[in-house]
Amino acid sequence: MFAWSLKLMVDGVLHHNPTTLAVSAAAITITAMMGFAGLWFGSQFRIRLIEAVGFELNREIANLVSIVPGLEPYENTDFQNQLELLRQGHGLLGGSLNTMLSALRVIVFGISTIATLAFVSPVLLLVVPFALPALAVTSIQQRWFKAAENDSAEPNRQARYLQELTVDRNAGLELRVLRLRHEIIGRLERAWRRATDILSAAHLHSALLGFAGELFFLIGFGGVMGLMLWRVSHGLASTGDVVLAVYLMQEVRAAVVDPVQSASSVGETLRVAGRILWLKDYAKRAIAAISGSRPVPVRLAQSIEFDRISFRYPGTTQWVLRDISFRVPAGGTVALIGENGAGKTTLVKLLCRMYEPTEGRILVDGVELSEIEVGAWRDRLSAAFQDFARFEFTAQHTIGFGDLSKLDDRDAVDAAMERAGAPDLLATLPAAHETQLGVRWEGGMDLSTGQWQKLALGRALMREDPLLIFFDEPTASLDALAEHTLFERYANQTRAGSTRGMVTMLISHRFSNVRSADLIIVMDGGTIVETGSHDELLQRKSGLYAQLYRLQAEQYA
Repeated sequence: MFAWSLKLMVDGVLHHNPTTLAVSAAAITITAMMGFAGLWFGSQFRIRLIEAVGFELNREIANLVSIVPGLEPYENTDFQNQLELLRQGHGLLGGSLNTMLSALRVIVFGISTIATLAFVSPVLLLVVPFALPALAVTSIQQRWFKAAENDSAEPNRQARYLQELTVDRNAGLELRVLRLRHEIIGRLERAWRRATDILSAAHLHSALLGFAGELFFLIGFGGVMGLMLWRVSHGLASTGDVVLAVYLMQEVRAAVVDPVQSASSVGETLRVAGRILWLKDYAKRAIAAISGSRPVPVRLAQSIEFDRISFRYPGTTQWVLRDISFRVPAGGTVALIGENGAGKTTLVKLLCRMYEPTEGRILVDGVELSEIEVGAWRDRLSAAFQDFARFEFTAQHTIGFGDLSKLDDRDAVDAAMERAGAPDLLATLPAAHETQLGVRWEGGMDLSTGQWQKLALGRALMREDPLLIFFDEPTASLDALAEHTLFERYANQTRAGSTRGMVTMLISHRFSNVRSADLIIVMDGGTIVETGSHDELLQRKSGLYAQLYRLQAEQYA
C-alpha cells in the first residue's frame, strides 16, 4: 500500500495531477498513522504480556524445581546452566504471541512484495537470487548465537552469584573484615567479561558474515537498477516505476530474510518452551525414579535397617558410602560419629530419600523404603540440621513450618519451643510470636546464630509423632548450658517417642551428647569401623572411638 501510494505521488507530481497527488498523500498519511497506532498499542500489550509471562515462568520454575523429590537439581551443574538459560529466555517467551504475529506479518509482506515486483516489472525479480544467500547466512548466525548462549550460561550464572554475594548480609561481614570487595568485584567483572566476550564474538562473526551477504545483494541491486534506468531512458517505464522499484528492491532482501529471521525467532521461543518441557520431564522422571506407593507404618514395630548400602552421587565415580549395614530397633537411639566427610550426613539424606542408594536396601519394618510413598514417609520425619534454614517470616511461622497443620497454633509453637529448651525465647522478641524476622524487611529484627538455631530446633520438634527424627549437630551454635538443657529435654522426647517406636538419629562431634545412645556408629571414609554402646566402645582401648573420646576429654581437663 505504502509503496504503491509513493509511486502515485511521484507520477502525480510529474504529471501535475492534483487529484492523484491528494489521493496518494492521504493514503500515505493514513497508512503511516495506522502503522504508528498499531506499533504503540502493540508495544503496550507486549510489555504487559512479557511481565505477566515472566512472573508465571519464574513461578513455574520454582514449582518444578521444588517438586523434584531429591537434591540433585541443587548439585548438578548442567541442570543449573539450563535453569540460567531458562531464566534469561523469559522475555522471549513473554513475546511469543508478538513473535507469532510478526512471523505471519512478514510472510504476508514477503509474498506481497514478490507479487508486486512481478506486477511492476518481471525484470525486478532478477534481484531475488541475490537475496537468497541471506537464508544460509541467517541459519549460520542462529547456530552461532545458540552455541554462544549455551557457552555463556555458566559464566553468567557465576556473575549473578558474585553479584548476590555483594548484597548478601551474611557474607557482608567477611567481605568487609577480610577486605574482599576488590577481589569479589574483580571476579564479578571477569565472569561478566567471559560471558559478554562469548556473545560479542558471536555478534562480530555474525556481523561480518551479514556484511558479506549485504555486499552480494548490493551487487545484484546495482545491476537491476541499471537495467531499470535503461528501461526509463527508452520509454519502457515511468519515473514513478523507478521510485517504486527502488523502494521494493530494498524490501526484497527483507521479504526473503525476515521470514527466515521470524522463523528463527519462533525457533528461539520454542527453545525456551522446550526447556520448560525439559524441566517438566526432568521433574517427572525424578519423581518416577523415587517412586513407591505403599503406605507408611502408623508406628514402628520392628526396626530400621541398612542392608549393605553403598552410594555415590549421580554423575560421579567416587563412593561416598561403601557396604553400610546396621539395625536400629524401634524406639531406639543411634548416634553417628566420625570426622567431616565420613558419610554421616549422606546417611541422613538417604533416610530422607533425597537420594536412592546406589546399591543395597533400607528396610522399614522389613519393607524396602523405596516402596513407601515418599510424601507420606516425609510426613513422618522431622529434623534439625546444622545448616538450618533461616526463614525470615514471623517467629510464629518460622517455627510453625515444622507442622503446617499447626502453622498458626500458638500453643503448639510454645510446646515445641519448650521441647527445644527455649521456652522464653519468643517472649524476649518485640512482638513475641508476630515479630518479623530479618532486618531486610520493614520492622524486622535479626537474631543471634544461637537464637536462630533454637528456632530451628523448635521447628524440628513441632511434629509430635514422627517415626524418625534427626539431630544433625543440633547444638553447634548453643552454649554449654543451653546444650545441657536441650539434651535433658531431648532425652524425654526420645523416651516419649519409644511408645510409638520412634527412632532418633543423632550426628555429633561432642561425645557428651552421644553416650546415652543405644547404638553408636563410628564412621571413617564412608565405611563403618566400629559399632556398640558408649561403654563397649571405650573398652576397646585402641579403637577409633576410644581414641577420639580421650582426645576430646583431654581438651576439657
